[in-house]
Amino acid sequence: MNSRRKFIVQAGAVAMGAALAPTALARMQAPGGAAKPSDAAATGGSAKKLKILILGGTGFLGPQIVKRALANGHEVTLFNRGKSSPDLFKDVEHIEGDRYTDLSGLEKAVASGRKWDAVIDTFTYVPKTVTDAMDILKPAMDQFVVISTISVYASNNEPNADEDAALATVPDEIAATITTHQQVGQHYGAMKARVEKAAEANFPGKVTVIRPGLIVGPRDTTGRYSYWPIRGSEGGRMIAPGTGDDFIQIVDVKDLGDFTVECVEKKHMGVFNAVNPPRTLTMKQVVEAACRTGAADTTPVWIPAEFLSAHGVQAWQHMPAWVPNSAPGYAGFGQVNTDRAVKAGLRTRSLDEVNRSILEYESTRSKEILAEKGEEAAQKWKATIRGGLAREKEAEVLKAWDEHTPAP
Repeated sequence: MNSRRKFIVQAGAVAMGAALAPTALARMQAPGGAAKPSDAAATGGSAKKLKILILGGTGFLGPQIVKRALANGHEVTLFNRGKSSPDLFKDVEHIEGDRYTDLSGLEKAVASGRKWDAVIDTFTYVPKTVTDAMDILKPAMDQFVVISTISVYASNNEPNADEDAALATVPDEIAATITTHQQVGQHYGAMKARVEKAAEANFPGKVTVIRPGLIVGPRDTTGRYSYWPIRGSEGGRMIAPGTGDDFIQIVDVKDLGDFTVECVEKKHMGVFNAVNPPRTLTMKQVVEAACRTGAADTTPVWIPAEFLSAHGVQAWQHMPAWVPNSAPGYAGFGQVNTDRAVKAGLRTRSLDEVNRSILEYESTRSKEILAEKGEEAAQKWKATIRGGLAREKEAEVLKAWDEHTPAP
């Protein structure tokens, strides 16, 4: 299987995380991507006030779904352990429990006659975890939304592949040993594909599967994209990978939250690839936007992929969001078809907007951590959210490139 995860493993990179754990009906072109209405603008909303149960809701994507649902006038209930950001949404009903060990809160709610127009599941790594909750909730819900991933596809080699493309697989005997999100590892995409199949089989015709790609924006602390706007704000000469022509696809967490709620409001069933439209974002645009929004006179230095690899700079791990389309099996990377989601109402904002929100979050949160926990904790957090290539390594590779490149 030529999965993106396999590429990362072969490159010696760390695991990609759950958000891989991630457009307009009318789209206006803007520098670095497609623009969207301001966050204050509603996504259209629903004439009916809906009751929505969110399994999760206080991590990365969950809060954006909650905010949009509340802004559109819906009644929201959360089911989670109450451990991640417990101060969020104090005025929203919480049912406490654990997806692995304690679903009694859901059982009591259903037994008491509670019903929801939709249930949105943000914690979908292994089928049993999802179907256990569904078995309880089926009599009490009209729609079940699975947050999946475009990593479910078996190949990254076909440009413009749509939702009907072949999915990644994992042998039954291996899948049987994967019972928690911590065990998913290299089978992340294949296990998500199994979750999708199990959910549809359990509730046929009433399941919505949303497949985001790399989810970016505030509250993401993985460094999987935030490296670029943060590095762009640091100034100096910055390594830019490859030719600049390689494609990428991302989705801002706010746009994904908006689209998820819209799928509930409009009762969109089926499968949707939720990323920016194919062939609309290149690494050149990513780098240019990073330098522009960083406003620090940062100068990109474009270095071929082969030279970077030879000097220990790996795609995705050190150069986040980037995989060269010339890599074997990656001719279609960053080019997944999104027509179905665009028609259903997905909107994607410009890279400048994405970057500004990340820089604002990084600045605000680092100051909070400094006040709460001190300088050492703040610096550690800033290094984590930055991710990517260390400045010392970057300087070393730039020096090697200068020595390699003949003077004009």
